[in-house]
Amino acid sequence: MERYQNVTPLYMLSFTLTAFVELMDHGIVSWDTFSVAFIKKIASYVNKFASDISILQRSLAILESMVLNSHDLYQKVAQEITIGQLIPHLQGTDQEIQTYTIAVINALFLKAPDDKRQEMANILAQKQLRSIILTHVIRAQRAINNEMAHQLYVLQVLTFNLLEDRMMTKMDPQDQAQRDIIFELRRIAFDAESEPNNSSGSMEKRKSMYTRDYKKLGFINHVNPAMDFTQTPPGMLALDNMLYFAKHHQDAYIRVRLPLVMEIFVIACLQ
Repeated sequence: MERYQNVTPLYMLSFTLTAFVELMDHGIVSWDTFSVAFIKKIASYVNKFASDISILQRSLAILESMVLNSHDLYQKVAQEITIGQLIPHLQGTDQEIQTYTIAVINALFLKAPDDKRQEMANILAQKQLRSIILTHVIRAQRAINNEMAHQLYVLQVLTFNLLEDRMMTKMDPQDQAQRDIIFELRRIAFDAESEPNNSSGSMEKRKSMYTRDYKKLGFINHVNPAMDFTQTPPGMLALDNMLYFAKHHQDAYIRVRLPLVMEIFVIACLQ
């Protein structure tokens, strides 16, 4: 017994969690047998022992397996662990912890009901997950291992899948709100300071000017550019991307107002 006298409680906890992971990997015990109290305890380790790499790593691994192996456990884990609690683990320097953290996020994303996935994606955007991964993972002063590369790929696929409905949605040429987006694209690109008067003669000039401008912006249908977005894919996703680019990167958008603009966004959506 003397050899165990100097063993710390944290070491024993780490050893116990390791044994638990090994046991569950053999499929001897069903994940559905675990109580809410047990889930709460494991979830608490993610925050309580954030500085202990071994305990944190094993706790994250257990949470990931719970989510992936049981629908009921997914719901319970989702109630105990928030994205805000996971984000700090991505800002550390241990790539293994970062990998397991992204794996938990992917598991929660994958098992979430369809109506909750977009909500989760919005939370990830609010928490600036992309920027955090770029800064602390991709641009970190170390090579990305294979498992991290895989988890990043899975996260990218899960995120892109949310765009599929928009990509397969055709534009309604009769929808004025959607047509106004195209007008806004032209306005931002050319910033016409004066509009022709509403007389019959000036109306023809306006149509001619709009046709010219839509051609410069790269639309295929210069007269009715709304028809360009009736093809799926890319559908309305191309228009969404163009509007975002025009509003958030206006200077760059204006600099590339040439007949390749539309094609650039269509190709980007099809990649």
